[in-house]
Amino acid sequence: MHTGFAMSSPSGGPKEEIIEKIKHLLTARELFTKQSVAIQNARGAYAKHVVQVLLIQEAHDQMLKELKRHITEIDKELARPICKHPAIWHMTNQLKSLPGFGLLLSSTLIALTDAFRNITTYRTLAAYVGICPYHHQSGTSVYKRPRIRHFGPSYASKFLALAARSVVAHNGTFQKYYIRKLAEGKERRLVLNNVANKLIKIACAVIKNNSRYVSTYRSVNPMCLISA
Repeated sequence: MHTGFAMSSPSGGPKEEIIEKIKHLLTARELFTKQSVAIQNARGAYAKHVVQVLLIQEAHDQMLKELKRHITEIDKELARPICKHPAIWHMTNQLKSLPGFGLLLSSTLIALTDAFRNITTYRTLAAYVGICPYHHQSGTSVYKRPRIRHFGPSYASKFLALAARSVVAHNGTFQKYYIRKLAEGKERRLVLNNVANKLIKIACAVIKNNSRYVSTYRSVNPMCLISA
């Protein structure tokens, strides 16, 4: 049975090296981001103390400044390996044509899927990222709210969540869908997760068809229908 996974070539080449570099940069970025959040929280908690030490305040500020600098440098560095491989550069630009997609999300999906060679279907990708809800039902009486299992790195689902919030705020088509579903009584979190799934569907379709996203285009393929 086809699972959506495809075996990549065992021989390491330029593409494999670039994918590894992207993964290393994204992993480091997530580490620095978490450290930055932790220091901000520590600084906020320390600010509530009546007695404070200037050295600690300055240390917090300095560490935050350094971490933000490293994150900015990583964001710039991400483009370097990508632009060295025409196929990956082309794929990145295809993904960036989607609403809510920037370099971070595009490079994340490329790294997770090994340039869409190891993961080739949107359902497999959505499940791996952790935005595919799994329903739990036992018999006819026990029912639990859909839960989400996370397999991939946490930053993947975070970038997708940010993209979903962006498109429902700034993209007319997704905004209408979002408002309509909320009016139907759907939970905000569930609707945003559905929007993230739609973005994944379109991303996989764009790569499969070797095309770019066109906002006015409507396909007979349900996978590409925004309003589904």
